Amino acid sequence: MSFMRVAAIVLGAGVIAGGALPAQAASSSARVDAYMAAFPGGTKVGNNEISWQGGDVRVVLAATAKSCPAGYYCVYEHQYWRGAMGAWRASAANCKKFNFTAYWRDKVSSFWARGGCEAATYFLKNKKKWQPDQFEPFEGKKAWVRFNDSYDYAARGYL
Repeated sequence: MSFMRVAAIVLGAGVIAGGALPAQAASSSARVDAYMAAFPGGTKVGNNEISWQGGDVRVVLAATAKSCPAGYYCVYEHQYWRGAMGAWRASAANCKKFNFTAYWRDKVSSFWARGGCEAATYFLKNKKKWQPDQFEPFEGKKAWVRFNDSYDYAARGYL
């Protein structure tokens, strides 16, 4: 499975976690099952979590700060590390650029950067039709982001 496809799967978590599920899928396990049906190829890790690529890419549908493992970059749909969480393990490819899916664009409200990309050059960024684009250093642990609900991707430098 290509990296960009997996990125789309991970950060598409909010498509289902954000309320697009049928009303009968109320339990966490049912939400995970519905997500897996919408984005096949994942492995159900628990009643609340799915992984792809041997665990390098993860989705937790009802996350907390503790849901973000060491070595991963985690973004959350709500402040204070709540709601759905998309997580990816640092690698040479995704330290360069990691695009969020349509749902996650303009939804990131908190993050925890626990990955191995060079901190001084890794940023959350916003694609805008005019300049300058909004950006924020993607390092450390932040309960809320500077430009709430405005980031579209994570990247190194000015990519």
